[in-house]
Amino acid sequence: MSKTEKYKLIEGQFSPSDSINILFALFNSKINFHQLEAFRINETNNNTSMCVQHEQRALELKEAYMLIKSIVHNASDNNMDLEIHGDIQIKQIKRKV
Repeated sequence: MSKTEKYKLIEGQFSPSDSINILFALFNSKINFHQLEAFRINETNNNTSMCVQHEQRALELKEAYMLIKSIVHNASDNNMDLEIHGDIQIKQIKRKV
């Protein structure tokens, strides 16, 4: 079994404006990835189930971002900063055949 590697992606206290910029960049990148994958799959091989999975994940990320955006706005309205912690865990696993 492979060892799981863990890396800090975000760590610290941020102003609301810095928080929204950081989180927007992360969420937007992942949303774009899933939208492009859905488009690519649809254009190349019409694998509807894979296309739907990517579209669904993009929608989930958009919804999560909207919730986070309201948290950031609330912090801003209350003159507060946000503490953000985000780790990336990577583990090698056997590919399903």
